[in-house]
Amino acid sequence: MQRTKVGDVEIVALVDNIIPFPAKNVYPDVGDELKAYEHYFDAAGGVPLNFGCFLLVEGDSKVLVDTGWGAENKGKLLEELAAAGVAPSDVDQVTFTHLHTDHTGWNIDDDGKATFANARYLIPGGDWSYYQDQDPKPDSFVHDVVTLETLGLMEVIEGETAITSSITAVPTPGHTPGHTSFAISSGGEYGFILGDVVISHVDAERPEFANSFDWDNGIARTTRRRTLDQLIEQAAVVGASHLPAPGLGRFVRDGEGSRWEALPS
Repeated sequence: MQRTKVGDVEIVALVDNIIPFPAKNVYPDVGDELKAYEHYFDAAGGVPLNFGCFLLVEGDSKVLVDTGWGAENKGKLLEELAAAGVAPSDVDQVTFTHLHTDHTGWNIDDDGKATFANARYLIPGGDWSYYQDQDPKPDSFVHDVVTLETLGLMEVIEGETAITSSITAVPTPGHTPGHTSFAISSGGEYGFILGDVVISHVDAERPEFANSFDWDNGIARTTRRRTLDQLIEQAAVVGASHLPAPGLGRFVRDGEGSRWEALPS
């Protein structure tokens, strides 16, 4: 858990889990070029992915972005929230970068009730439509998301949407059809909760590389390049779901390219 501020908005980085994935599986088409990035991998050649969530606190408002893998995957989100002095009942809104299972895992408890019982759950419309149209629908989508509709706690958002006076949902498609990030503008400072636009140091340095998790690699590349350019220009504080825990940092210029620079702990 790590805290930082963007103007009047506090960002609290929460680590649900850390799991390595074989780099050759994450970047199956890169080939020998991947060797240049081995210093970012573990001893077994894995990319250690942080499964992070972010609490945004603005005045009395507490907005949770993503809910991690969940208890079934030994997630620690609730422990991290407790360490930050926040109870599930304190959360006003739960928002999602997208609806993959590693971002929706704590939505529903073992009794079929909402974990964050006092919150509205804001669902990106592009992902809602995409997974609703699948037959069969993914189990995690049915359990973690459709249940919210049944409970009357869900609201679908489309396009740019104000979440608070300083936080705006912005479409960043490619990883999924409705992938959404959250831009923060407060006191002349900028922040950005990234989701899976960039998932590792490799993406930050080589945004043209395709990865196996993206729904549409062409759209994802375009979004990644545009987003990196914007965040570098703004010197934005970034909360990144899968970059090394706790996932707070900035993208910076490195010659003609870019790289990830973590905030000091």
